[in-house]
Amino acid sequence: MKNLNNIFCLVMMCFFLCLGCKQITKSVDETFHPNDSLVKKYDQEKGLRENGGYKGDTKTSTTTTLQQQQEKTIVINGDTVNTPEMESKAKEMFHDIELLKQKQGPANSKEIQKRVNQFLKDMKLPQAGIKDIDAEKPAIKARKGILSAAELESAEEKLRRLPQYRNKEIVVYESIHFYEDGSINLSLQHPENPKYVDAYQYKNGAWSEPKPVLARNIERRTFPLSKINFAAAQKVIQIYNEKAAEIEGAKPTTTAYISIWDNGMRWFPSSINGSRERYDLQFNNDGTLKNFRQE
Repeated sequence: MKNLNNIFCLVMMCFFLCLGCKQITKSVDETFHPNDSLVKKYDQEKGLRENGGYKGDTKTSTTTTLQQQQEKTIVINGDTVNTPEMESKAKEMFHDIELLKQKQGPANSKEIQKRVNQFLKDMKLPQAGIKDIDAEKPAIKARKGILSAAELESAEEKLRRLPQYRNKEIVVYESIHFYEDGSINLSLQHPENPKYVDAYQYKNGAWSEPKPVLARNIERRTFPLSKINFAAAQKVIQIYNEKAAEIEGAKPTTTAYISIWDNGMRWFPSSINGSRERYDLQFNNDGTLKNFRQE
């Protein structure tokens, strides 16, 4: 029942917020202080204007009638809403909601939301803050964790089969990042010009087209792909998280990356920060643990 009360509050908030908008304020102001153009238009249509002036009782009657007409309507977002009609439909809506509240079942709240949305639609009121339960929910594409070992092996094999590197050695530049959404980012030395470097991204089972990179220290920051095993990233994450679970305040990781320097490679993350202690890790190239010590 708490959820139903929240829905009622939301409806009424939406209703009163709408009544407070500038358009309505303008309409109410014109009700009590009609401008000359509005009165003149009304007089012309009713034939009440005589020789450019007003009879004493005619102006009062015209203004009163005009006020009575305007008091029955309000303007919301450019649309004229009949207030007696709104009152009548609101009564019907709350009557229907009371009947729905008496029913038991998981679909009860959804039916009430449908009824509220229908009222707002009929009255041309904004439905901000009330969800459209018929709208399709967007697909969640983000993944929790990097690719599996088999998927990592497949990504590596597809990289080796790139046409531009056929019968040529593939050399990695600077780093390889394995992300939790299943993507892989890396850069390779150009197949024709060793002074150039291109960036690639692996996503949705395929490698992207190469993009030029402004590279420096290429000689010291390259490492052959033949000495790298993508699937080892799974081992690194597994070992890291096992160690982190034993350390107070430490958090697990969902990503891993390789850093390349001086013709060598190193796996990261390489440290675990707890609430009281800090530990250093080193991994072998195949992802197995090499060193683990407290700093």
